[in-house]
Amino acid sequence: MGNYPPDYCPYCGSELELVEGPTVYRCDACDDFVFHNAVLGSGIVVVDGDRLLLVEDFREAGTWKIPEGVPEIPESPREGVARELEEETGLSVDPDELVYLYDVGKEVDEDMFRMHVYYAVDRSETTGPLEAGSDATDARFWTPREFAESEHVLRDMPNPDETRSWKMGLDVLRDQSKKALRRETRYADLFAPHVK
Repeated sequence: MGNYPPDYCPYCGSELELVEGPTVYRCDACDDFVFHNAVLGSGIVVVDGDRLLLVEDFREAGTWKIPEGVPEIPESPREGVARELEEETGLSVDPDELVYLYDVGKEVDEDMFRMHVYYAVDRSETTGPLEAGSDATDARFWTPREFAESEHVLRDMPNPDETRSWKMGLDVLRDQSKKALRRETRYADLFAPHVK
């Protein structure tokens, strides 16, 4: 999924002028604005006791990450990440059971911006066998210590000036996810009956 600044108007094909970088462009021919907006992505932290789920990235052997991806039209972020979880790990989850964890905006590559929304879910809320899917070469639960003592590494961002969310430490990510999962209210309780 690429999202780079536009050079030409999507309506008439004329060259655009940058008005306010990196977001606002203007087409003189159409007398209108064109916006370069961030792409939405989402990730999921699946917690099983003291372990959290990581997948080995298919792009580079030995590099791991949490399941994540970009929602497809017309998915919501939570529906998209539930689909990504199943594609990457074989585990299914009801999107309404996901608990909001945090969000972040980043320049993942030069002039390519992403907004990520992260969710947490307990392993007990998932179904299906754990096995790497088409978007991963391996999937397994790790304790932070097991991962740190392994020969594996966490996947870095293409932009060296940005960091992945797991740079906070897998133990912090796991512990904050467990705290979020202790919340008494969930999307399924608060909004799902009213939004669908």
